[in-house]
Amino acid sequence: MESEKKSVTLPNVGDVVTGTVVRVYPTYAILLFDEGWTGLLHISELSHSFIRSFTSFVTIGTIYSVKVISVDQESGRVHVSLKQVTSGERKRSFAHKPIAQSEISFDALRENLPGWIKEQNDKE
Repeated sequence: MESEKKSVTLPNVGDVVTGTVVRVYPTYAILLFDEGWTGLLHISELSHSFIRSFTSFVTIGTIYSVKVISVDQESGRVHVSLKQVTSGERKRSFAHKPIAQSEISFDALRENLPGWIKEQNDKE
């Protein structure tokens, strides 16, 4: 019998979604979304301006409205962008209620993090 995997509905490319930063690394962050999936926000998708220190701009617990820029349905990897969200999109999608720490599930993060780390290390 095949092992069961949680069914999570992934977003579509172009969707503007709101997520909470749950992990921060020197060049990228992992965001958790209410729907149970996680997304990777790379330093290159943070701002149109030069960013010297990613970790001084992005902190754990911060809520961002981001645009989905790629989705790999097979692996479940989702990449998001902050710089591609217009101010109008941000106003329409921003969640004013933060996610309670007790509501955060790290299952999606645990499943995707090793692949994301390998992917980033391969690029660097």
